[in-house]
Amino acid sequence: MPSKMHQMLVDLIGRKMYEKGYIPVAFDGRNYVVHGEQVHIPPRINRHRPDVIGINIETKVLCIGEAKTASDLSSERTREQLSDYANIIGFTSRQRFELIIGIPKNAENVLLRLMSNLALKGLPNVSYIVLPEELVESDREDFI
Repeated sequence: MPSKMHQMLVDLIGRKMYEKGYIPVAFDGRNYVVHGEQVHIPPRINRHRPDVIGINIETKVLCIGEAKTASDLSSERTREQLSDYANIIGFTSRQRFELIIGIPKNAENVLLRLMSNLALKGLPNVSYIVLPEELVESDREDFI
């Protein structure tokens, strides 16, 4: 079961996708409904299953969303996941895929180093979104 922090990051990514014109079509986590339709668990991309997949119906661009807590960023699994998703982006037209990574604010420098090591930093179709410290500190049972 994902932690509350992870779930908050996944929700943040879903909202960001929606703002960018994507409709979430696959979502790993609690029940998620978009326009009255249940959203299903994402399929595997190479070795891993992303947290969210969205599609822009007009442009046919696919968006992959991945949530990472601070402790996740140092794992080999995270390196593999981001490499898998980057390879999908790299093997196809860069105009057809986007990757959004969600992190807590205290993990930003670690993510930037990892993105640099994986040659993801500066790519126009790879971005990240930060969960503000105020929300991270409020990750308590009585808050949600």
